[in-house]
Amino acid sequence: MENQVLRVTELELQTILQNFKVVQGMAVFGTIFQTTIPKALVKDRVTKEKNPFAVIQKQSKVSCIFNADYEKQVINQLKREDKPETDYKRGEAVMELEFFGNNDFFCRNVKNQKSVVRYRPNDNVKPTTEYFADDKKVSFDQVKNYLPEPSKATNQGTEKEILWRTVYLSNIQEITLNKVKYIVIR
Repeated sequence: MENQVLRVTELELQTILQNFKVVQGMAVFGTIFQTTIPKALVKDRVTKEKNPFAVIQKQSKVSCIFNADYEKQVINQLKREDKPETDYKRGEAVMELEFFGNNDFFCRNVKNQKSVVRYRPNDNVKPTTEYFADDKKVSFDQVKNYLPEPSKATNQGTEKEILWRTVYLSNIQEITLNKVKYIVIR
């Protein structure tokens, strides 16, 4: 069965996600196609040459697990690695979030009041990623030294990191939930 496709505005998508009811603790599988503008470095990390690009964009299509319980997944990973739960250091979240009550994946950043979607990338499906510099498609190798290096979670205590992502609704081009693909009209 093919997915139903709906073209929606960002405001309509916000309403759909805010009202998307999920049983507490029940994971929902889907995908996100997102475009982000990472904070580029002023100089090449290796050669120290000036960054020649005005804007670097990253487009990713990610298979997602929405509504997953992050803490439970970290604890389960610790158990698989025969480590005590006390190895998990519960810390302050980088972004303080306010939830709406229907699910554990759509929320608002308290600081700037922007809508965000939280998800765990599905380990079983490799994301596809493309990079653009000044609106021209480029290889990752052409821009990698101008992008910040990814940091790993230091509080989990696990050997295998449990990835967790938060993306602003404004960066989402498409999202698929329950076999419905929502394409954002901008």
